[in-house]
Amino acid sequence: MLMEKLSNASNSLVSKIIFGLIGVSFVLSGVAGYMFVRTDTSAAKVNGEEISQQVFLQQYNNEYQRLSEELGAQFAAVADSPEFTNQLRNEVLNRLINQELLRQYTKELKLGISDKRVELAIVSSPMFQNEGKFDNKIYQQMLTANGISADTYATYVREGLVLEQLQRGIANSDFQVPTQLDELAKNFFQRRDVRLATLSLNEELQKQTVTTQEIEQYYQDNKSNFAVPEMVKVQYIDLTRAAAEKNVKVSDVEIAQYYQDNKAQYMTQRLAHIQLATEQEAQSVYANLQKGEDFAALAKLYSTDTLSAQNGGDLDWVVAGMMPPAFESAVNLLNIGEYSQPVKVDDAYHIIKVLDMKSRDLSDVKEEIATKLRNDLATSAFYALEKQMNEKAFEHPQSLDEAAKVAGLEVKETGYFSRQDLPAELNYGNVVAAIFNSDISQGGVNSEAINIGDQHSVLVRVVEHKPEGIRSLEEAKTDIENYLKRQKAETALLDTANKIAVEMNTAANAKLPENIQFSAKETWVYAENKDPALNNVIFSMQKPEQGKTTFSVAKNMNGDVVVVELSKVEDNQLTSEQQQAFEMQMMRMEQLGLSNTLINALREKANIEINTKFINEEQE
Repeated sequence: MLMEKLSNASNSLVSKIIFGLIGVSFVLSGVAGYMFVRTDTSAAKVNGEEISQQVFLQQYNNEYQRLSEELGAQFAAVADSPEFTNQLRNEVLNRLINQELLRQYTKELKLGISDKRVELAIVSSPMFQNEGKFDNKIYQQMLTANGISADTYATYVREGLVLEQLQRGIANSDFQVPTQLDELAKNFFQRRDVRLATLSLNEELQKQTVTTQEIEQYYQDNKSNFAVPEMVKVQYIDLTRAAAEKNVKVSDVEIAQYYQDNKAQYMTQRLAHIQLATEQEAQSVYANLQKGEDFAALAKLYSTDTLSAQNGGDLDWVVAGMMPPAFESAVNLLNIGEYSQPVKVDDAYHIIKVLDMKSRDLSDVKEEIATKLRNDLATSAFYALEKQMNEKAFEHPQSLDEAAKVAGLEVKETGYFSRQDLPAELNYGNVVAAIFNSDISQGGVNSEAINIGDQHSVLVRVVEHKPEGIRSLEEAKTDIENYLKRQKAETALLDTANKIAVEMNTAANAKLPENIQFSAKETWVYAENKDPALNNVIFSMQKPEQGKTTFSVAKNMNGDVVVVELSKVEDNQLTSEQQQAFEMQMMRMEQLGLSNTLINALREKANIEINTKFINEEQE
C-alpha cells in the first residue's frame, strides 16, 4: 500500500523540476554520528524512541562546522543571527527525526545485512584508509575518540547499510515513461527568438507628480502601515578571546616544566587485546594464557574484535587518552610483555598486553605543549578580564569607558534600531532580551558581560530609547510620495505597453512609437531562466505562425515594463550524452520526490514528541 502511494505521488514530472541529488550520504551522513553518544535526556522522541540532546548538539555542531568551512566569509555574516540558528537547529532536528523514522521502517520491513558485508564496509571506508589500505590504528583512534567498542560501531554501520538498502529499494521502484521524458526535455530546452522593447521605470518616474492632498489621503487611509517599533541606540564593548590572549606568552622553561610534570602523557605504547563477550569466556582465555598459550593465537581464535583479531589482537601504537579510562588503568599496571587480567570496558571484557613502549621527546611535543599552555593562559586571561570589566561597569554606571580601559578596547555605538533590524554584532537572543526587556532598557546603567559564544561576550549600555508609535505625516511624507509616484509610473507604462502590443498584434503595418526601440534579436532557452518574470511570459506566449510575430507585455526583474516580440519557437535537439544526463537528473529528482513522500507518509502516522523546552532554551 505504501509503495503504491509513493508511485502515484510521483507521476507529475513537470511539477517537480527541481534538480536534486539523493545518495547514500542522505542515509549515512549522520547515522553513525548520532548514535555515538548515549544519554537518557531527549531532544525528541519518535514512536517512543529517544533522540538524545547530546546527539542533537553533536550533529548541530558538526553541521555548523561544515557550513563554516564550506561558506567562509558568507557564513560569518549570518552565523550568529537568531534566524540562521533557528533554521539550522530545525533542519538538524528534522533530519534526525527522519533518520529515526527510516530506521524504524527498515525494522518493520525486516531488512538485514550480513556480518561479512558490515566488515567489508568498515575496512573499505575512506575514514580508516592509509595509503589505500585499512589502518587499524586509525580505526581504533576513532573508536576511542567516540567512547565505543568495535561491536557497537559495527551495529551503527549495519543500521546505516540497512537504510542504504531501503533507499535503493525506493529508487528501484521508480520508472520513467520515455515519451514523458522526451516531451519534458523538449519543453525544458526549447529556444525562442525574441526582441525586447524596454520602457524605463526610472524615466517615467521623473515625469510623475503627486499632490499634497494625495499624500495626506494615502496617509489617513493607511495609517497602520506607518507604525514605528520600539527603537534604541546603544553603546557596547566586544570582548573576545583574541583581545585577552594578545599579551599571553609561554616560555621554554614553562614548557619544559610541564613536560616533566606530565611525562606519562607523552608515553606511547604498542598494545594488543583479546575482546570477549562475557566474563566467563574471558576467564577461560585468561586461564589458557596462564598455561603458556600464545596471546596472538588466542586473539585470532577468540577475540570478538574481528579486525584486530586478524593481527593477533594488535592495536598498534596508542598514546594517553586514546583508550577508555578503565582500559588505560589496566595498561598502566603492566610492563612490556605483560598482560592483564580480564577488564570490563564498554559491555565487553578485555585482556590487554603491552607489546612495547617508548617516550616521545620534548622536541617532538614542544609545540603541542606550548599550544596547550597558551590556550589555558588565554582562557584564564579572558575570564579575569571579564570579571574586571564587570566590576568597573558596576562601579561606573554612567558610561562604559572605565570598563573598556581594563581590556584596552573601544566603546562602539550603534545607530537607532528595533527588534526587527538588529546590528549583526548584537543579534543574539540574550543580548536582545537585555537591551529591550531588562533594567538597562531605559538607559542610565551598564549590563554585565553577556556571553555570546565561546570566550566571547559583550557589555551593553542603552544610550537612547524611543517607545513604539506612529510616524507623523511629515516623517512619512517622502516615502509616500515615492510610493505614489512609482504606482503612477507603473500604471502609465503598462497602459502604453498594452496599447502597443494590441496594435502590433492586430494591425498589419503597426509600428513602435518613435521613442521606443526593439533590441537586437535574442535567443532565450527556458532552462537558462535569465529573468524569471520575463521568462514566464516569453514561454507562455502563443507560438506565431510561420513568418509572423506575436507581442505581449511583461515586467522585468528591474521593474521596467517590456514589450516582447516573439518571432520563432524551436525545439532544441539534445545530443545522446545531453539526453542521458537530463534523464539522470530527472531520475534523481524523482528519487528525491519518492523519498520525501515516504518520509511524509511515515511522519503522518508517527508519534513525534519534541522537547520544546530544550529546543527553545538552545535557541535563546
